[in-house]
Amino acid sequence: MPRNKPPLDHALRTLGLIPRLYRWAMSSVQANHLGRELSLRQLGVLYSLRAGPLSPGQLAQRQRVTPAVITGLLDRLEQRGYVRREADPEDRRRLRLVLTESGQEVSQEVRQALAGEMAAQFASASPTELKELDRSLDLLERALAAMEARAPTPLETSPDDGAEAPPDRAPRRRSTKRR
Repeated sequence: MPRNKPPLDHALRTLGLIPRLYRWAMSSVQANHLGRELSLRQLGVLYSLRAGPLSPGQLAQRQRVTPAVITGLLDRLEQRGYVRREADPEDRRRLRLVLTESGQEVSQEVRQALAGEMAAQFASASPTELKELDRSLDLLERALAAMEARAPTPLETSPDDGAEAPPDRAPRRRSTKRR
């Protein structure tokens, strides 16, 4: 009788799939010219804003880039009509960033194209395999929810968390050396 794999093996295998899924999605976006010729960073901004308005600082933190980089990205996205800067209704001195209808549309087009490509791969699976996949995804969602609840700092979530920057892209740190 075969022995079941220990949970650590499943965890390592799952963690190994995440970067592969991210690389495939980014490669597919580029190869298939999805996203109306937007850069991957610009698409990342649109995906981050799908969950709702963010401040420029929150967006920079989520994208793991400097505020200066976010300003440049926002300028280009605003010129193309995908993002709008608005005064925060709770504090008019602050800005919040909102997706326009065009921004929602292009991010949804990319999401649908990627989902369609993945669904085509699942089409050859048997009903039993699909049921197993569904159960496995339920388990993964429960595990992620439990880990997020125990995270030392609040985690920002969005409807498309898989589209965020990969975990290996750490934010740049400023040097503390005096000049």
